[in-house]
Amino acid sequence: MLDLSNYIVGLLFINDCVILPGFGGFVANYQEATHDKSNNTFSPPSKKVVFNSNLSHNDGLLINYLSQQLSISYAEANEMVRQSVENVWIRLERGEEVEFDGIGSFKYGDNDALVFSPKLTENLLTDSYGMISFRFPPLSYKSQSTPIPNNEDLRQSPHINPRQVLSYAAVLIPIATLIALIPIFKKPTQQSASVLPIEDSISATTPKSNVDNAITESTNKRNALFYSEVSAPTTTTHNQIKNENCTYYIIGGSFKDRANADSYVKKFKKEGLDANVIQTESLYRVSLGAFDDKVRALHELRRIRGNEQYSNTWLLPVAN
Repeated sequence: MLDLSNYIVGLLFINDCVILPGFGGFVANYQEATHDKSNNTFSPPSKKVVFNSNLSHNDGLLINYLSQQLSISYAEANEMVRQSVENVWIRLERGEEVEFDGIGSFKYGDNDALVFSPKLTENLLTDSYGMISFRFPPLSYKSQSTPIPNNEDLRQSPHINPRQVLSYAAVLIPIATLIALIPIFKKPTQQSASVLPIEDSISATTPKSNVDNAITESTNKRNALFYSEVSAPTTTTHNQIKNENCTYYIIGGSFKDRANADSYVKKFKKEGLDANVIQTESLYRVSLGAFDDKVRALHELRRIRGNEQYSNTWLLPVAN
């Protein structure tokens, strides 16, 4: 029996609702970042999946996707989905708990109500892909208060004699007046300011950094789903951007030397992957697959990343 879990998860990355005809719809709602004050845990934005049994009509999304992925006709894909749904209902009627891997599980609760328990194994929001929850301990502040003197301390402070203050003022005021009048008796000298040209006023310029020296030999540290190349700004219209087509490459490594890239291609091909070398900018990329459809690219990326040794592969969109 065909397991539909992987196909539903792949579609939920791109769509907000995936309907399993004859069973119900999986609806993915946006959930903001959260902070659990009890243990000071921060979680990134994500998609929260709920189940709606009323959305059971066939909208063609899942069946068309199966037809493309398995290279079969629409009628054959429709029959496979029908048999899978029928098997799910039979297991539920037997009192079993049916689990959709990576999504959640179903079982009958009180009053024969169908209960869905979400059990998401990964973040389905592509904008937050690669982000994880983390715990940050609360900050503690210590206030340092200055003690206020009491009345007894004020009484014990030394008493200042007003006559002594006047005697000091009689001596200091004439001296300060004399110091203030000294610049008046000096012969004024002509002061001139030299104006430097703008070119000479710049003392130093920031040297350009060598980007190639900062690029590592591989992409083992890249955990993001997407990585876009930075290119020089070009003048494009809104319609050009909207209609731009992309090819999505699954990247297994990036190298400055073509020989290293070819070596990795041989390694990946021995492991059964369709590896090739593509060149973008000044780097040689090892591609493990190229797709015109983003849904298929994400589905294949998820399948490859299921192997722990390929967990750092990532998706590179390149405009055609």
